[in-house]
Amino acid sequence: MSNQPNRQQLYDRIKASTRDAVILEEMKRFGFWKKDEAQSIVPETLIEKEAALTRELRDLLEKQQRFQNREQALIEVRRARLEASKKKRAENKLLRKQQKEQKAARWKEKKEKEIIYLGEDVSPGLNNVSANPDNLNKQKLPVIANAEELAKAMKTTVAELRFLAYHRTVSKTTHYQRFYIPKKTGGKRLISTPMPRLKSAQHWVLENILELPEIKDTAHGFVKKRSIVSNAVPHLKAEVVINVDLKDFFPSIDYKRVKGLFISLGYSEQIAIILGLLCTEPESDQIELDGQKYYVAGTERFLPQGAPTSPAITNLICRKLDARLIGISKKLGFTYTRYADDLTFSASGEAVKSVKTLMGFIRKIVKDENLNIHPDKLRILRKGSRKEVTGIVVNDKPAINSKELDRFRALLFQIEKDGIAGKHWKNSPHLLPSIKGYVNFISMVDQEKGKALKVRVDAILQKHGYKHEIRHKSKQQIAKEQERIEAEAVHQKKKPWWKFW
Repeated sequence: MSNQPNRQQLYDRIKASTRDAVILEEMKRFGFWKKDEAQSIVPETLIEKEAALTRELRDLLEKQQRFQNREQALIEVRRARLEASKKKRAENKLLRKQQKEQKAARWKEKKEKEIIYLGEDVSPGLNNVSANPDNLNKQKLPVIANAEELAKAMKTTVAELRFLAYHRTVSKTTHYQRFYIPKKTGGKRLISTPMPRLKSAQHWVLENILELPEIKDTAHGFVKKRSIVSNAVPHLKAEVVINVDLKDFFPSIDYKRVKGLFISLGYSEQIAIILGLLCTEPESDQIELDGQKYYVAGTERFLPQGAPTSPAITNLICRKLDARLIGISKKLGFTYTRYADDLTFSASGEAVKSVKTLMGFIRKIVKDENLNIHPDKLRILRKGSRKEVTGIVVNDKPAINSKELDRFRALLFQIEKDGIAGKHWKNSPHLLPSIKGYVNFISMVDQEKGKALKVRVDAILQKHGYKHEIRHKSKQQIAKEQERIEAEAVHQKKKPWWKFW
């Protein structure tokens, strides 16, 4: 009896079919209607057919009723579609949000480990991490596979590395302090001093990469245990000395050559790009717009004069230049050395006759290496003249120019007598640092003469407030300190000795 349908269920079944069809189904269920036995006036098939037709008729009537109110039907369809559309939009919005969050998380993780963009025109190649570890190991250079390893080796983050290396045509920040210093021969020289964060990174590159490869014995500038003295000694007592100066030496070494240098050492293009950007900078103009300072790059990136890495890079880039000049010098019987951008050749005896031939080869080789000879600084010093190599007289033994030394002694005498007001040395506006530097130069060349002069210079520095700590200050701080000292000294001025100089 538990399976007995209630009254409402029977009504619903009859409504959905026919009364006879329901009775037939119940009789079959209770076993009163057996197959192939006619126990009803209406055959079973007819009852079933009637029920099917009744259901079909009911469906048609329902459809007819719905279509009789067409506007309501359209509203219902539109409402159903709108609800489905809203549901779909909500699902898509949630999906997009999840995808965006996942993409942002992947991008954040990628930025913490990789550098994939460093600015326009310099980023192609950052995905190339193919290196030459055998070449690196041969030169005892650190093997660095990618930006993450480089940042780890430098004890910094990838984000910091990206910030320091990023190339911007227009920027609100600069990594350099720029100022001018006077040249010995007149004019001004632009000095670009890196800010502390970049300077620290450059020192790491210098100490861990640039100073490790072998440098030719002929290179004496910015090489450990070598100096202007070691550069001059090979040319002592020569009958002819040729001094060749390279024009705009650092600016002529552009970013592409620096990048190529690091690739030639064995590093991947990705690492070479990062290191090349760390060691170069463009010449920038500072402009102000709406109270905000902007730095606009006016040239391609090149080696800045003032960065600790620049001299070592030039030595490595000039290895081919040195090798070619060594070869032609030996062939013609000359001795060759180089101190930064100063090329020196010397010879005696029969080799002196080949000066013209040597000069032809020098011009061709320098041009081939994409460098330029300064036409105003080419000197050929022959027998009987005073021969100088990087400021050192080499006629007999390493010595200081006697006339210049006399002028320096006279300057010290006048300072001791009347003070520093109105005096200068070698076109420098900062007298005290310049005389300190020159006396150190004398001591390096001739210790005996330098010792006595150094005592006098130290006394002058102490008297006029130039302390030893000043050398740890920036160029701007030194300039301000010197201006203050000179301004105070003006009041003690007795005699216009500057007219004498």
